[in-house]
Amino acid sequence: MNIRTWTNTGNTPENRSKALTFLVCFIFSFTAWLFIKLSGGATTVVPVELHVTNIPGNLLFTHQSDSIFALSVKTTGIKILTSRNLRRTQRLETDFSTLQNLRNEAGNQYFFTAPQAEVRFSLLNEISRPNLKAYPDTIFFAASEAFRKKVPVIVQKELDMRPGFQIYDAPSATPDSVYVSGPVTLQDSIMYITTQELNVKQVDKNIETSLPLILPYPNRQVSLSTQSVDIKIHIEEFTEATVELPLKIDCPRIEALNETNRLLLFPEKVTVFYLVALRDVRAITPDMFEAKVNCPDIDAQGATRLKTRISEYPGLVEIIRLRPPEVEYIWIKNE
Repeated sequence: MNIRTWTNTGNTPENRSKALTFLVCFIFSFTAWLFIKLSGGATTVVPVELHVTNIPGNLLFTHQSDSIFALSVKTTGIKILTSRNLRRTQRLETDFSTLQNLRNEAGNQYFFTAPQAEVRFSLLNEISRPNLKAYPDTIFFAASEAFRKKVPVIVQKELDMRPGFQIYDAPSATPDSVYVSGPVTLQDSIMYITTQELNVKQVDKNIETSLPLILPYPNRQVSLSTQSVDIKIHIEEFTEATVELPLKIDCPRIEALNETNRLLLFPEKVTVFYLVALRDVRAITPDMFEAKVNCPDIDAQGATRLKTRISEYPGLVEIIRLRPPEVEYIWIKNE
């Protein structure tokens, strides 16, 4: 008896031809079946997010009953399979003017209906309107009066300066002011916007950075025209300098000072100690300063001293102290 193995009987040109014919017929049959199934009717649900644009500046939406329409779409399986839009959440933008006003005592209430959503979806996706059904049937919006105003930006900082270094001028912010919007009930309470605090250690050079703005009333629908500002802080090395000045008498009630009506000061000069940036040392001259004392208090018993003060000095310097802080005086009055 001859026993033929599978290897000997199956792997022949005749059998390979039969197997290939079967495979081609199977693929063709499956494709035809799949095409028939996909050509038939099918239903899918497409989430549609509703976004309202061009809301008037004097209105602020405070409540929205829903944000998504669920659209039931009747179409073919092929279209569902091949259309990317029918397989993801769609965004539907509508102008504020398309909203309908709800006439009641509450006022400032608006709504957008399911039929409106169906019409817009039909136009955007070229699907017949009768094949669409949107839920819920209405989305409601509640609005309140809003404000928008421009307020300055204030830079918050905590700088640890290296010895001898100081801020040269006021920190600058770009932009230096922003628009803030929110419920009209908060309008008077927002006078400025602050940055997050800038903390830097051992500062000895200029600072340029970006700082986020702090949103006031974050849970009250307050918004800003920008979320951060660019900060510049000019740092310079400072040194201590002095200037000696004659004391002037600021006393209008003394009509004339002469030999018989005199106010004598001891000493007659004062030394001013001040800080100045190294870059400005040569620009500072004594004639930029003025030191004075006020009138003696004629009612004070036993008073013999007057406080010295600086009445004028350049903006480039910071006054540290005066020496002496007080001077003695003798008032020789005309009898």
